[in-house]
Amino acid sequence: MKLSYSKPFPKHVLGLLTKIWIFYILLSVGVVYGLTYFLQEYIKVTQTHARISQVQADIYNHEADRIKESIERTKKTIQTLQSRATYAVNAKDSIQGVLEIIPDSITISSITIDYSRLVFQGVVPSKEIFKNTIQQRLDSIFENSHVEFTPLGNGWYKFISTNSSDLPFIEKATN
Repeated sequence: MKLSYSKPFPKHVLGLLTKIWIFYILLSVGVVYGLTYFLQEYIKVTQTHARISQVQADIYNHEADRIKESIERTKKTIQTLQSRATYAVNAKDSIQGVLEIIPDSITISSITIDYSRLVFQGVVPSKEIFKNTIQQRLDSIFENSHVEFTPLGNGWYKFISTNSSDLPFIEKATN
């Protein structure tokens, strides 16, 4: 090339503008793939957090249900205790009422009170004292009243008085 008047210069296959254009195309494709990868990873992380949140929500719901059941059991226990307290007060009043009608000459050895039944045992000097003092009052309180006398060696009588009614003598405790 020494015979030419122009100075030789290297000729490239791709021009400068084409190189810039190809660089930006490759850069944009890389950015798109990078964003796609980032979004996929972000979706995976978000799904993991969503699963964790769902499990926590299930745990909290289960705990709330357990606490509600505990509250209901506590309420039932309180109601049971209140009804037992009411029953105890009613039983005390009933026993006190029965003891008030018993004169001093009669000795009571045991009293059994049920909802609609009263049984008491004791010793009395004579059948007439029992019939005139206690039996009349028991007949007015109970629908069915029965007494059995057993003579003792000292002239007194051992008695078992069984009294029952269709209506409750003591108000039943409700659970």
